[in-house]
Amino acid sequence: MNEERAKRWDNTKLSIRVFLANRTALVGLIIVLIYVADALIMQFDPGLLGITQVNTLVPNFTNPVPLPPSWAHPFGTTFPGVDLYTSILKAIRIDLFYSILVVAVGAVAGAVIGVVSATVGGLLDETVMRITDIFFSIPYLILALAIGFILGRSLMYMSLALALVWWPLYARYTRSQTLSTKEFTYVEAAKASGVSRTRIMFRHILPNALPPVFIQISLDLGSIMVIFSTLAFIGFIANAKVPELGYLTSLGLNYVQTAPWAVIFPGVAITVFALAVNLLGDGLRDVIDPRRRS
Repeated sequence: MNEERAKRWDNTKLSIRVFLANRTALVGLIIVLIYVADALIMQFDPGLLGITQVNTLVPNFTNPVPLPPSWAHPFGTTFPGVDLYTSILKAIRIDLFYSILVVAVGAVAGAVIGVVSATVGGLLDETVMRITDIFFSIPYLILALAIGFILGRSLMYMSLALALVWWPLYARYTRSQTLSTKEFTYVEAAKASGVSRTRIMFRHILPNALPPVFIQISLDLGSIMVIFSTLAFIGFIANAKVPELGYLTSLGLNYVQTAPWAVIFPGVAITVFALAVNLLGDGLRDVIDPRRRS
C-alpha cells in the first residue's frame, strides 16, 4: 500500500513539473483563477469590491452618453451611463457560471452515454453514433438557436440548449477511449472475476477515459463563453438588465466611433478568458502526453 501511494505521489509530482514547465499554461491558469476569484467574490461578498447590486446593471439616465475612462470610472461608461468596470466584474460571474454549467452537463451526459455505448456495443452503439452524426451535421450555433426558440430565450434555457448541443462531442471522446481501455488486461481480469458490467464501466473504464475529456472541458469553457456573448450581443437572450459581457458589448456598439472603450473592454474580457483556457488546455495536454513524461 505504501509503495502504491509513493508511486501515485511521484506521478503527481511529475505531472506538476510537466505543467509548470509550460510557462504559457501557467499564465493561463493564473488568469482563469483570477476570473474564478472574481466570480466567487461577486457571489458571496461583493461588498469587498464596493458592489451592491450584483444581478442587474445600474444605469445613470442623467448622463447616459458613454464617458471616457477616469478615476471614478476606470473603464469608462457605456450607454445608458452604466459603469463598465463594475459591470464587467458582475458579468464575469454570470458568464463563467453558465459556461461551467453547460460544459458540466454536456460532459457528464456525453461521458456516460459514450462509455455505455462503447461497452454495450451492437445496435445501441450504432444508434448513438448515428445520433451524434446528426448533431455534428448541423452547425451548433444554429441548432442552439432553434432549441432556444422552442424552450425560451432566458439564460437558463439557452444553457440547456447549448448542453443539448454539446454532449455528442464528449460522447465521441469517451467512446473512443473506452474502445481501447476495455481491452486492457485489468478489465478482462475484472470480467473473469465476475464483476458486474456496470461496475466495470464506471469503476474501471470511465476513470481511465476521462483525461482527454478534462482537456476538452478546459477548451470548451472559452468557446461557451464566446457563444453566450454572441447570443447576448445579437439580442437573442432576452433580459436587458442582466450584466453579461456580450450584452455590454452591444450597448456600446452605436458609440464605437466616439466611445470605442465601450466595446473594447467587454470584448477584451471575453477574449482574455477564451485565450487563457486554451493555454491551460495546452498545459493539461502536455501532462497526459507520454512523450513529455518520459
